[in-house]
Amino acid sequence: MSPTDSNQDPIRPQSPESYGWRAFIKARLDRLVGQSRWALFVERLWRALLPVFVVVGLFVGLSWLGLWLILPAWAGPLGVIVFAGAALYAARDLLNLRWPSREDALSRVEKASGFQHRPLTALEDELSVGSGNPESQAIWALHQRRTAEAVASIRTKAPDPQAFRRDPWALRVIAASLIVIGFSTASGDRMVRLGSAFQNPFKTVEPPSRLDAWVTPPLYTSEPPVYLTGESAQLRDPGAPVSVPEGSVLVVRSQGAGELVMTFAGADGAEPRVVAPEATAETSDPELAKLLPVERRLELETTGVVELLNGEERLLSYVFAVRPDDAPTIRLTDDPEEQLSGALKFAYLVNDDYGVVAAEARITPLPNPDHGNRVPRPLVEAPQFPLSLPSRAGTAKTAETIRDLTSHPWAGSEIDLTLMARDQAGQEGMSPAYRITLPQRRFGKPLARAVVEQRRNLALDAQNHAQVITAFDALMLAPQHFGFKPRNYLGMRFAYGELVQAQTDEDLKNLLPLLWDLALSIEDGDLSAAERKLREAQEALRKALEEGASDEEIAKLTQQLREALNEYMQALAEQMRQNPQAMQPFDGNQQSLNQQDLSEMLDRIEELARTGSRDAARELLAQMQQMLENLQAGRPQMMPNGMSSEMMEMLNQLGEMIQKQQQLMDETHKFNQDQQQQRGGQQQQQQGQGQQMTREQLEQMLQQLQQGQGDLAQQLQELMEQLNQNGMGQNQALGEAGESMGDAQQSLGEGEGQQALGQQGNALDALRRGAQGLTEQMMGQGEGAGSPNGPSPLDEDPLGRPRRTEGPDFNNRVQIPDEIDVQRARRILEELRRRFSDPSRPKLELDYLERLLKRY
Repeated sequence: MSPTDSNQDPIRPQSPESYGWRAFIKARLDRLVGQSRWALFVERLWRALLPVFVVVGLFVGLSWLGLWLILPAWAGPLGVIVFAGAALYAARDLLNLRWPSREDALSRVEKASGFQHRPLTALEDELSVGSGNPESQAIWALHQRRTAEAVASIRTKAPDPQAFRRDPWALRVIAASLIVIGFSTASGDRMVRLGSAFQNPFKTVEPPSRLDAWVTPPLYTSEPPVYLTGESAQLRDPGAPVSVPEGSVLVVRSQGAGELVMTFAGADGAEPRVVAPEATAETSDPELAKLLPVERRLELETTGVVELLNGEERLLSYVFAVRPDDAPTIRLTDDPEEQLSGALKFAYLVNDDYGVVAAEARITPLPNPDHGNRVPRPLVEAPQFPLSLPSRAGTAKTAETIRDLTSHPWAGSEIDLTLMARDQAGQEGMSPAYRITLPQRRFGKPLARAVVEQRRNLALDAQNHAQVITAFDALMLAPQHFGFKPRNYLGMRFAYGELVQAQTDEDLKNLLPLLWDLALSIEDGDLSAAERKLREAQEALRKALEEGASDEEIAKLTQQLREALNEYMQALAEQMRQNPQAMQPFDGNQQSLNQQDLSEMLDRIEELARTGSRDAARELLAQMQQMLENLQAGRPQMMPNGMSSEMMEMLNQLGEMIQKQQQLMDETHKFNQDQQQQRGGQQQQQQGQGQQMTREQLEQMLQQLQQGQGDLAQQLQELMEQLNQNGMGQNQALGEAGESMGDAQQSLGEGEGQQALGQQGNALDALRRGAQGLTEQMMGQGEGAGSPNGPSPLDEDPLGRPRRTEGPDFNNRVQIPDEIDVQRARRILEELRRRFSDPSRPKLELDYLERLLKRY
């Protein structure tokens, strides 16, 4: 075999395997070239665009930071020109951008693969010398085969523009930082700030000819308006937020500003909203429309910023710190107290930022455990009634309400009580639920109690209809053995027939008043109707005083109350005539309540209401109601069992001693005044006499005071011995009173009137304490209406004073306002009004008088 044959066999290019291998290599090489071309183009494009992006980023970042808003109007367009020129200069490389050639792509692949001597180009080269020489062709073919084997492992790499070489000053970092900071700073105002650079510097926006802004707080806050413009606004710190209560209204009134825009941005970061102007009077003249004032109103509910923009110019900016208006709170300060008349007294605390305008008590029933899962069907709604508000508006005040619920069908049932308070803003505050039992009227006769009990069962659940019929049938089984009066039996028969005939809930509901009247007729006869009318008249007058009714309405309701009171007293007298045993305590030694006293109280209530003292009138009405409740409670029994007439006589003697000691103090005080005048050489006549107080008269008066004080001390000593004999023991307070009386007598004997006056005051205080302790001790020994260990709840007469049958008047109770107090209040009110109507008085005094007269 020749050498030529041996060299051509393995790499013969003319063989079919040689053509297939070269086609595969060519396809792969074309793919590598295409990828390399795209990578080269991306690298060149990014290197050309980076300077442009840096310039644009600097412009956007500076715009978002508000550079063009703080510079003059002409600086914006100038900056646009400068940055546009810089961007064009930075984009100069884009003009030379070309699509990469095949040679550039092959060269990038070779460099990326780490090959030298251009191996990829060898695959596309042709043998130029020795193409006819078999040895040269064999060597060339061997070289191409080796190159093709290397191409199989070649990979192109991703674009690597290395654009940082075009930015040696790292301006790209500054541009990125400005964009990030400006984006967070501009918030929702990015487009406006970005467009501020393109504003027309030659466009003029006319400023408003007049601009007024103020904040009006809600009326119930009693806060003055806050003026944001004008002279008063200069007194405020411009950098401090404006503190206003929630619900305040911001009013901006402008004139001659057609492009004024008002925006509000809340503290929650939401997009600012534009406050639209309110509609103005329509006019066909456009020039006149420009002169009309335009108002914009915004109710401030949350903290935020209000800006006024005239075109692109910011005129005013205010930061409002809104104080929230909290919901009111209400709670009981003590457990509901049942009064002697059966009414329920509620004492509660009301608290609100600016005071409440309404309060009410809401009652919900409790499920009956005996009925299981049965859903009750009540015939009447739960009692809900308004509560009295404090006398003066305030943030935290206590108040009381007395409500008679004894006639309500739910009386005697266990319920949940919830108090509700409402403020001027309409917010409601609820108290926790208090579980109580509604008081019911005390019926002494078992039949009346049974009728009321069946009425309550029927009112709470109509499904108890059959049970109530059975109960009435049982109550009438043997009327002759239970002393039924004919009219009571006839009433029971009539009610029983109506119960049997009732078919619907409405029929049963109409029977509830009938059952109540039946129980009252069985118990009291005709007195309860007059009593109910009296309570309704009292409630109507109380509501009128609270709601600020007119004088005519007050006079009308007062007259109705006077008529109801007369009817009640007549019914009470008739009951006393028919049943004198029930009125045993009313004897000649007792303090009494006559109709004239009550009539005078009504006159004072009407007079106080007419002069504007509604609070005092309401308090006097409450006292009158308490007196009538005490009077009603005193009907059955006013003297506790176990307290003898001798004990009551001793208490009466002690009460007289207290009055005598008070008189001695008054006379001693007058003696001291006369003595000082006589020593000063003044010649002054006594009031009501035409004689002068001489030295002899003063000495005689001093002897009388000394003798009177000694006699009173002797009476106290005898009373203490009598108490000791009756087993009452020693009373320390009465012993102190006796010592003080002795010291006062000795001081009067020495002519020391001032010293004696102080000792008499100590004696008077000790007498009152001793009398109170003695009363409690006596009541504790009784076994009747009083508590075994404390005073009786019936220890006051209808006038609010201790009863004569239970103790003396210790002069330590609240006194009822008299006519002198009313006249003095009227004169003070007239004087205040006269001074307020005088315009020559200082403004400070007029403002003070106006605040005083507001409550009237």
